[in-house]
Amino acid sequence: MDIQEIIKQLTAKFGDSFDISKVTEALKSFDLKNLSLTDIISKLGAQGLLQNVNLDSLKGNVVDELKSKAGGMLGGIFGK
Repeated sequence: MDIQEIIKQLTAKFGDSFDISKVTEALKSFDLKNLSLTDIISKLGAQGLLQNVNLDSLKGNVVDELKSKAGGMLGGIFGK
């Protein structure tokens, strides 16, 4: 995933509640090819770049995201 795509997804998820230029600069220091969007959000939150975003609400979605990815990779073994 490239930086532009990540910014697009963050904006869709959080609106304009974060500083896009600061987040873009931070993203340049990450190894993006090995991170999921959830990992990226956690790292940005840890750096204080998503201060206005409720990160606790995202934690519940992590299990669903992982289940969805695993299901897609394994042909839907886990059901829907």
